[in-house]
Amino acid sequence: CFIVCAFIANLSVPFAGLGVGAIVFTALALVCYAALYLVPAAMLSYFATQLSKKFSTFAVILFTAFTSLLLYANFKIYSLYGTYINGFIINLVITPGGIDSLGGSGASSAGFAFIAFLFLAMHAVLFWLATKICNQNPIKNIALPKAKYGWMLFAALFAGVHFSYAASDAYNKHNITSAANSVPFFQTVTMRHFFKNLGFDIKSTANLDIKGKLNYPLKPLQIVPSAKPLNVIWLISESLRADMLDAHVMPATWKFAESANRFTQNYSGGNGTRMGVFSAFTGLPGNYWFPFLEQHRGAALIDVLQQQNYQIHIYTSALFSYPEFDKTLFSKLQKNQIQELQNIGKPGWERDRINVTDMLKFIDTRDKSKPFFTFMFFESPHARYFFPPESVIAKPYSDDINYASLDKETLKRDIKGIKNRYINAVHHLDSQFERVFKYMDENNLRDNTVVILIGDHGEEFMEHGYWGHNSTFVDEQVRTPLVIYVPNQPVAVHDNLTSHMDIIPTIMPLLGVKNSTADYAIGFDLLGKRPRPYTYIADWDRITYMDQSKKITLPVSAAGFAGEHISGGHDEALSAEKLAEIKKQQAGVMSQVFADLHKFLQKNSKTAN
Repeated sequence: CFIVCAFIANLSVPFAGLGVGAIVFTALALVCYAALYLVPAAMLSYFATQLSKKFSTFAVILFTAFTSLLLYANFKIYSLYGTYINGFIINLVITPGGIDSLGGSGASSAGFAFIAFLFLAMHAVLFWLATKICNQNPIKNIALPKAKYGWMLFAALFAGVHFSYAASDAYNKHNITSAANSVPFFQTVTMRHFFKNLGFDIKSTANLDIKGKLNYPLKPLQIVPSAKPLNVIWLISESLRADMLDAHVMPATWKFAESANRFTQNYSGGNGTRMGVFSAFTGLPGNYWFPFLEQHRGAALIDVLQQQNYQIHIYTSALFSYPEFDKTLFSKLQKNQIQELQNIGKPGWERDRINVTDMLKFIDTRDKSKPFFTFMFFESPHARYFFPPESVIAKPYSDDINYASLDKETLKRDIKGIKNRYINAVHHLDSQFERVFKYMDENNLRDNTVVILIGDHGEEFMEHGYWGHNSTFVDEQVRTPLVIYVPNQPVAVHDNLTSHMDIIPTIMPLLGVKNSTADYAIGFDLLGKRPRPYTYIADWDRITYMDQSKKITLPVSAAGFAGEHISGGHDEALSAEKLAEIKKQQAGVMSQVFADLHKFLQKNSKTAN
């Protein structure tokens, strides 16, 4: 079992390009962790033998099979999406609606069940071989408390590996710390204070982790209601990448965008739904999600709308409980103001149609003496990219996507057909946007209604080696369309850098908020003249600082630059000279990131190590 675990863990470790020291460190870490992975299984098996000899054999096979299956799942996730099992994956599994949001099929479920059976069978065979080799039941040889020399050796190896990591972290030896990040479930440690107390010259670095009580907004919002308040229709689509907004794939939306303000270099606040939608509704970097969730803090936008008696109704073809928008952005809304349709047994494109019908009915039957706000989250372009026959514009397309049998080679072979499925799904999405635009024209809403249209994030199709989103911060995963229609606002196309975080600073003044943007957001009024110099893109435990020339990805919840990644502003590889130039700028970048990530926390929060 140790050899099986070590072999599977090794599959997700990219040794190519590592130096000799990093290779030795990684190999020793794998040996150490292959044993560590089996500790829970060994302990559970030992206790099972003490409780019941009858089921002890099954317990050993079950626990060891589960351990290797978990490592195999980690490898598959890494090979397809470039990330390991982490807080995001765990949240996906344990949060209601998380697994359903993946859009798996019956074939995928059957495939996963078959793989689990194969692992159980493999460990049953290994157990049988062990009985032959030992000439007796190997469970009788389980004596964890007596294996003192083995435990001593393991403890020494474990301590040595982590001491090496801590020393490398203290001296910013990125070759070791980066290699450690590739070892499944490696537990990072820091001993900067220890080395500093010994007299070594260790430079303290800011900790980017966001912990503490929110101070949001910084000042109470001052609102002067307009005599003619504007309605707001906000449309966000799952996985809508920037290059889909053209006259071929989205003809109705393209036509509408020609009458509005269109932003061609817009970046989401995240590479996933959680951070993308959160950054759009708050004007803050996605990493603020965690204190918002902990404190059940809603978006200030909803406060402003409620203070002015807006009629509010929001819709999703997914769930508002995954991600937990019902405990963050929309926590102050009542259940009768929310409609979610993920669990009605219909594909995303059908749920989108139902929701659009109901949203238009809400607008039609509202009290016309009061303004309204409505928001809808569309699912049509969500993998596995379903669509009706009349929406087909791209052929050939794959019949289905079986997650259980996916690997990189299969993806490379089938990616064109998969992307064509996506294009067809986006074309259907356009037909639902068209229904909203047509209703507005037929009911004279263009004179008093703001329309916002974005994607929550993008979608990659192996342009940089991965499929989908939530894995890296390449343009395909994080650039989305941004269209804002404001009555009587001149039509324009903007090619400057913009962010989801700029939407709130743009519409809050339209709703009568007189505060400076700095009181409630880290963004810029899109209709103003001040350009955005940089932006942030986040996921569960990383943040990317981006400007026109560079992207610097840093780990959040870790000190220093361990695990950083640097590329050009549009993901191009950089020369050694350019990298050296950026390295010189890192202190300033880190200082800016630290300031922005702690701006809306109370000053007595612990923010540095």
